[in-house]
Amino acid sequence: MFKSFKGLPDLPYAVAPIEQVKYQRPIIELAQELIRRPSITPSDGGCTAILANRLAVAGFTTEYVNKGAVTNLWAYRGDDNSQPSVVFSGHTDVVPPGQNAKWETAPFMPTIKDGFIIGRGASDMKGSLAAMIVATEHFVKKYPKHQGSIGFMLTSDEEGEAIDGTRHIVDSLKQRGKVIDYAIVGEPTTDKQLGDAIRIGRRGSINGKIRIQGKQGHVGYPEQLSNPIHNSSKLVHKLATKRWDMPSRYFPSTSFQLVKVHSESGAMNVTPASLEMVFNFRYSPRNSFDKIQSYVEKKAKKYGLEATFEWEHEAAPYITRRGKLRKTVQKVIQQESQLKTKLTTGGGISDGRYIKQIATQVIELGPSNKTIHQANERVSISELNKLCHLYFRILEELLIKSS
Repeated sequence: MFKSFKGLPDLPYAVAPIEQVKYQRPIIELAQELIRRPSITPSDGGCTAILANRLAVAGFTTEYVNKGAVTNLWAYRGDDNSQPSVVFSGHTDVVPPGQNAKWETAPFMPTIKDGFIIGRGASDMKGSLAAMIVATEHFVKKYPKHQGSIGFMLTSDEEGEAIDGTRHIVDSLKQRGKVIDYAIVGEPTTDKQLGDAIRIGRRGSINGKIRIQGKQGHVGYPEQLSNPIHNSSKLVHKLATKRWDMPSRYFPSTSFQLVKVHSESGAMNVTPASLEMVFNFRYSPRNSFDKIQSYVEKKAKKYGLEATFEWEHEAAPYITRRGKLRKTVQKVIQQESQLKTKLTTGGGISDGRYIKQIATQVIELGPSNKTIHQANERVSISELNKLCHLYFRILEELLIKSS
């Protein structure tokens, strides 16, 4: 049964060794089982069925909330409306392994090497899913009559457009009047040592596209042309160097990044007739979509650009203020790992932006983010064991010790 674990090294357990050692094989087995399924967005590859079956055995009511090609699961144990409610959130989908990426092993054939599980999705976020499931199984076995309810919100549409995934689940739950007290998202948050950082919010995200019209012409006759590339330079410089706002305790200043520039001239001695640029803003609560949009369009007009815009407000910023969940997670990490965890809103965007619509408090806690979306993505087995134990302890604090 455990042939794949032959040669598995003895791993160090700095805290709660009895608790963590007992998680080891179940986590490895489940993480490997999930990684073997090439669940590239929006495919779920059969991962959700595996997790739903495990949850059903643990006494959960499971409900598929699928939309289009996306597989979504809402599962809960206890009365769906009982309080407090603790919900784990995660995604089964992964990014493609990359056509020219230099993988040392097959990306969907999980390999154990030097105390790590290697494979696409190992750290983002099938390892976290395995830790959540195993922690919950141990918890309900030890405390079958716990107070409140435990929920799972799983989707196969997080790495892609993220429209038919968690957002759809949240919309469905909102229609029922569902309110969640505490939500824990398993995104990879660790910098160097598990628990050294948790996310308590995220910055807002704005995608934009600008098309600047010029006049095509011969490069040798600059007086007869209008080069949209040159014309755009003032605007790009202004947006890239502007101090949009001051940083706050948890949010850095708003930032602008140009991500794609495209023009067609047809020859080396011909300037383009138009230029298209795609850009992104990551913005703090001290700014807003309306203010940024208005500023950019006014500057384009001021610089004399013949420009048209397309805008997408991808996400609004949010933060979880100090409360029961934040204090509990910090307390558990301090007790189990002797770390003072950093509270951050860094990184990209996550499904937390949707969950916050029905959840009073949302935090993200997961393994290392150093290899996510890279070739040879990996997660430490020791780290997963500790993560599982942290999830278990958080459930204890929220649903047992607080009663």
